[in-house]
Amino acid sequence: MAARKDTNIAYKIYAPVYDRVFAPSFAEGHTRMVEALDAQPGERVLEVGVGTGISLRHYVAGVRVDALDFSAAMLKKARKRIDKGEVAAEVTLHQMDAHKLEFNDDTFDHAVVAHAIAVVAEPEVVLREMMRVTQPGGKLVVVNHYKDDPGKLWRAWNPVRRKLGLGQHFDLPELLQACGLEIVSDNIVNRIKSRLIVTRLPA
Repeated sequence: MAARKDTNIAYKIYAPVYDRVFAPSFAEGHTRMVEALDAQPGERVLEVGVGTGISLRHYVAGVRVDALDFSAAMLKKARKRIDKGEVAAEVTLHQMDAHKLEFNDDTFDHAVVAHAIAVVAEPEVVLREMMRVTQPGGKLVVVNHYKDDPGKLWRAWNPVRRKLGLGQHFDLPELLQACGLEIVSDNIVNRIKSRLIVTRLPA
């Protein structure tokens, strides 16, 4: 719980400047994430870690998106984006802990998480929760920074990065496969060289 509280405090600080400071580095990843998902009108999508909602404008009209974040400050920015008419999809925002999703099994057609799986306290718990609420055969798309060989300095910096809400290092492809997800594609995106990994749930 302490790790989640630290992250929430960090993102309360980041929220006012997030779109100007962080968003430009993540823009390509958000665009290509939604393109890779290819959600169709009538389908329902779960987005974990929606932040200020910079990804929401990429969904087409008719798609239903349940977008959640642990940070109320981030969700406030996302709400303003929606209220300005920047989003075509039907979006419902939720302040929620992704470690314990408040949805029934098989609720969603697909799920996505962008730049958030490394900042949660327990990434595997979150992924398995996302799988639980997504229908068999659905897509689960992850965008996150990832280094194949982070080096000793990066690993030593892990505890500090977590407190600052900047994420921890772990073997992302290995974790996805350990959860039983089939990796469909794995590409580099963003100027910070994030990984865009499209997976599919077992049918």
